[in-house]
Amino acid sequence: MSPPPSLSGMRVLVTRPKEQAEPLCRLIETAGGKAVRFPLLDIEPSAQAEEGAALLRQASDWDWWIFVSVNAVNRARALDVLRPDGAGPRIAAIGKATADALVDGGIAVDLVPESQANSEGLLETPPMRDVAGRRILIVRGEGGRETLKERLVERGALVQYAELYRRVPVHTGAEALIEGLRTAGLDMLTATSGEAIEHLYRLVPPEDRPRLVETPLVVISERLKNQAGSLGFRHVKVADAASDAAVLQALEDVAARLASLRAAPNDGDKPLAEEEKQMTEAPQSPAAGEVSRHPHGNAAAPPVHPPRRSRVVAWLGYSMLAAILLLATAGYFLIQELRSKQEGLGGELNKGDLHLLELSRQVSSLQTQLATLHSQFATLQSQLGTEDSKLERLLGEQSASFGQRLEDSRKELMRSIETLQRQLSRTHSDVLIADAEYLLGIANQKLHLTGDVKSVLEAMKAADQRLHDSGDPGVFKVREVLAEEINRLEAFQPPDVVGLSARLLAIEAKTRELPLFLPHPDMSKEPRETSKPKSPEPETGDAVESTLEQLKGLVTVRRSDRPVHAVLTPQEAAGLREILLLKLEMTRTSLLRGDDALFHSNLESANAWLNENFDRESPAFKDISDDLRALAGVQLKAAFPDISGSLALLRNIEKLRLETDPVAPASTAAPAGNEAPGDRP
Repeated sequence: MSPPPSLSGMRVLVTRPKEQAEPLCRLIETAGGKAVRFPLLDIEPSAQAEEGAALLRQASDWDWWIFVSVNAVNRARALDVLRPDGAGPRIAAIGKATADALVDGGIAVDLVPESQANSEGLLETPPMRDVAGRRILIVRGEGGRETLKERLVERGALVQYAELYRRVPVHTGAEALIEGLRTAGLDMLTATSGEAIEHLYRLVPPEDRPRLVETPLVVISERLKNQAGSLGFRHVKVADAASDAAVLQALEDVAARLASLRAAPNDGDKPLAEEEKQMTEAPQSPAAGEVSRHPHGNAAAPPVHPPRRSRVVAWLGYSMLAAILLLATAGYFLIQELRSKQEGLGGELNKGDLHLLELSRQVSSLQTQLATLHSQFATLQSQLGTEDSKLERLLGEQSASFGQRLEDSRKELMRSIETLQRQLSRTHSDVLIADAEYLLGIANQKLHLTGDVKSVLEAMKAADQRLHDSGDPGVFKVREVLAEEINRLEAFQPPDVVGLSARLLAIEAKTRELPLFLPHPDMSKEPRETSKPKSPEPETGDAVESTLEQLKGLVTVRRSDRPVHAVLTPQEAAGLREILLLKLEMTRTSLLRGDDALFHSNLESANAWLNENFDRESPAFKDISDDLRALAGVQLKAAFPDISGSLALLRNIEKLRLETDPVAPASTAAPAGNEAPGDRP
């Protein structure tokens, strides 16, 4: 015959969230028990979920990601921020269930604490002892314990939270829970978080809490056991691990102990309630340095011992119970003595009967007194329970208030410390950003004042290198705009001032060969358009013909449509050439100064002087005129590309930092200047 199931007939209250309770419920029902599904908490997306997702997407910024629960893994997967390609920081998981959830999603886990499935166990691992300068992101829900972050910060790490979900208390269905407590319809309770224990205690009215705290409770850590003890739970069993199998094993151990106690005979010296009390260890006070936590990370006050008045009432009740037991024992022995006397009297039956009736009346009186004392004891016990409930409620409210104040003060202090860390760590980054801002300012001024594109490009590239070396994520948009401005400036083609100046110098050199239009005595010295070879002098000939030939060499005949007013003197002819040279030199000067209007004005003046005073039919005139017309089409004032956008963004770097860093300094923000080494955009 096979043994009965280990949880046969046991009704177990399962308080896990709806989406996480089914595996444990199936194990309980397989073991023969009845799983009473009563989710105390719901898991919802946090208001900071998008900010946490943004931190997770910046995978290269972190050295470690620490996932504290299966819920953290599930929410990260729902937000599509986990990449199974292996790129990113190292992964740590608190507990085997959390590690299994990561592995199921294709994420390799680098660190799982083996000693304890909690923050303390993770802190004891060698990689978490040497974290100075490391950037660590803790993926969790809103609230919760601060132990992990505090210890890592003490060890020199830069720690930040990605709070992806929050636990919301469920307030419906409390009637079924209360009815189960009143009718003894619940044999055991389970709780896997401090929030669940607190919410369970608050759902039950004060008059039913004595039944609640007497029901055996199974938890998953010593911290939860201490927290339950502070609320008054008397029979708390700690599972060996946080897994469903470990919780089932703890339930089976409690069920076996209850079954053995109920099957054992009661000898009268040890009440069944006292034996059940020994089933589990009494809740111990929290260890030194450990503080229980209320929901949302509030520190719970340590267990408070009952006041002296409650102890006096308890001792009075126990004394009355002892007196009742003594009276009952005396009555029992008195009846036995009467019966023995009756057997020995024999013939004196009538007299013995009368005596026996008298003794019976005395026993009845004693029983009445015993019942009265028992009723008085029950009344005192009820009053004691009511007073204890009031005292526990008052202590709980004061504990929550003091805990909230303590938590607010601690958070404010942490924000101040992290702000100081942020400012100190950004000293080097801010120097580089200020240097880049100065270079961009110089580049803008130099472009518009001198138009030296090459020097401006060098300054802009140097500023980009400074921004790269700063490592500040806030400059990413600045570098994008700066890269576009560099590309536009490299594609810009400014006028070739040096080449144009050389062309003007060449034109000035050609003016020496340019013939004047008006006649002057030195015309014979000007270059001839055509030259005829001299014929050899005849050995014999007419002298007149020879003289005519010589005169032809001295006289040049020209046809002109322009009127000739006078014959120029040699000084006037030289002055006309010098004026043309002066106009060309003024044109070159305006070119070098970059004055487009003066350049074209001087060019037109030189061209007009050329047409007015020099021979238009000469090849030199045509050559110079063509050059001047070509120069007239040159524009010196080319529109330079706008390069002020990057400088404007850099001057508003604080705004860019706030947009890049989702956690502002007024909240919990890790220093942006201490990012992991490596090239950054």
